[in-house]
Amino acid sequence: MPLFAVPPPEPPGRELGQTLATGPFSRALSLAIDRSGLGLARLKDRLAAAGVPVSTTTLSYWRTGRTRPERPDSLRAVTVLEDVLGVPPRSLIELLSRPGHPDTPDPVRWERLWGPRNGVLPVLHSFDAADETSLLVLSLHEALEVDADRCLTRLRVREVVRVLEEPVQAKVVALRGCVPGRPPRLVSTRYCRPVRTEVLPELGFVISELVPSRSMAVGETAILEYEFEYTDGVPDAGYDRRFRHPVAEHLLEVHFAPGTQPATCHAYRLDAPGGPERDVTAVPVSPAMPAHHFATGTAPGIRGMRWSWP
Repeated sequence: MPLFAVPPPEPPGRELGQTLATGPFSRALSLAIDRSGLGLARLKDRLAAAGVPVSTTTLSYWRTGRTRPERPDSLRAVTVLEDVLGVPPRSLIELLSRPGHPDTPDPVRWERLWGPRNGVLPVLHSFDAADETSLLVLSLHEALEVDADRCLTRLRVREVVRVLEEPVQAKVVALRGCVPGRPPRLVSTRYCRPVRTEVLPELGFVISELVPSRSMAVGETAILEYEFEYTDGVPDAGYDRRFRHPVAEHLLEVHFAPGTQPATCHAYRLDAPGGPERDVTAVPVSPAMPAHHFATGTAPGIRGMRWSWP
C-alpha cells in the first residue's frame, strides 16, 4: 500500500445524510441544494408555485448560515424545500429546533461595536450596505504603519469576500483617527472603487462605501484592497477593528519605523467598547519582522493590538 494512499471519494449523499443527522441546518440545506442541481432562482420559483414565496437573497442567507428561518411562513417554506430537494420529511425542520448545533451567529449591531451614543451611528445607518451587506468577508489582512514619531501614518487592507446576493454588491468601511478634528483619508483602492464617502471631521471619522470593480454572480469571490492615510500626526499606542460578522481568518500586522520599537505589545478582544480585554496574547517585537497577530474563526466583536513605549 502506498505511504500516502488517497482514500476513495466519499459517496455524494453520505455527507448529506450525516449532516441531516447532526446539523447544522445551513450546511445540510447547502448540501441538499448542491445535490439537487437546482439553482436558487429555480428554488424560488418552486416555492412561489407552492404558495410560500421566498427571495433568492433569503435562500442564500439560509444556506450560508447568515440567517435562519424562524417565522411561520419561513418554516412552511422549509417543509416545501424538504420535498423539492428530496430529503426526508421534517429532517431540516428538526435541525432548526435541535439545541447544541447553532449556525453562524447573526451580525451584531453597530451600537454594540461603537457604543449606543456614538455620533457616527446615524451616518453608518444611512448606508444601505452597512446594515445588510451582500459581501461576506472570508479573509482580512491589515498592515498598519507607525513612524519614528510614534504616529500612525498608513493602513493598508486586503480583503477576500464572497458574494451572497445580487444585484447589490457593496461594503462599508469606517476608520477613526487618533484625535477629533483630523480624520483619516481614503487615498487609494485596487480591484474596487468608492461610490460614496462621508467625512466627519468633528468625530475624526471617514466612512466609505466600496464596490468591486466588476459585477459578480452569487458564490464568486473577489479581492478588495484599499488604503487610508492618517493626518493627525498624534502619537498613539493602539489600533482595533470592529467585526459585525464572523471572519474565517484575520491577520493584523504593525510595522514600526526602524529604531522605533515599542517596549511591549499585545493583542486582545473586546465584546464592546470600554469592556475588559479578553484573549490577551503577548506579541513579540523585533526589528526583523512586523509585530503581528493571526486569528482564525474570528467572532463578531472588537479585535485589536496595543503597545507601550519605552
